Amino acid sequence: MSTSHLRPALARDGIFNLRDLGGTPAGDGRAVREGMLVRADALQRSSAATARALHEHGIRRVLDLRDDSERAEDGTFCPADGLDIDVVHLPVLDPTYEWEVLDVPRDQVLAHRYADILVNFGDRFADAVTAVAATDGGVAFHCAVGKDRTGLLAMLLLGALGSPREAIVADYVRSARAGAVQVAWLRVLGLRYGDVDDEEIAVGVWSARAATMHATIDRLDAEHGGIDGYLRSVGVGDDVVGALRGRLLRVAT
Repeated sequence: MSTSHLRPALARDGIFNLRDLGGTPAGDGRAVREGMLVRADALQRSSAATARALHEHGIRRVLDLRDDSERAEDGTFCPADGLDIDVVHLPVLDPTYEWEVLDVPRDQVLAHRYADILVNFGDRFADAVTAVAATDGGVAFHCAVGKDRTGLLAMLLLGALGSPREAIVADYVRSARAGAVQVAWLRVLGLRYGDVDDEEIAVGVWSARAATMHATIDRLDAEHGGIDGYLRSVGVGDDVVGALRGRLLRVAT
């Protein structure tokens, strides 16, 4: 199920980095079911029309990965009246988390930060994975930009579903297309991050390069034997992985 029909409403609301992971290759020749797993940015900006469109798409739970300070400043997703969409706040980082690291080259900062996040906040990502597994219906998960926190959760979910590295990386780099549009929109409205420069979008913390996700998966391979091993190390049991696969994958044909 394509999300292209959502784009006009999404763009009006300032949501540019949303996609259904349906159709992504997974294990045993299967694929992710359409309408079950949607990654996004800034769903707190959703109008009633967009909330209804997400509901029609099959979304029954929204996971907000932002911290309490972000929600206090920018608001939260509010389902339109009569829509049975459950909103769960699961901050995966502390409000004080620093993305910039002075002694790391600009084009390596994201891989450095992703490794740090997965080491120090693994229990929070485990909670998010478990929340997806426990949901009836489709799940949309988002942060502010839909690239980093959302991208790491997408990587873990797709890894749990048996998606090959190439599919995970290909999904991640799709966020690069939205980065420049997001910054331009923020600049026009005079909002935070509208002053991000072109180099930052290309190789810095606003980038979404294949090399960054390859380095992240390489590290999980080296230290945990892969994404499955990492998930076990942070407390995601085989029952949760089994529930994800049973709920989110198409029946093999």
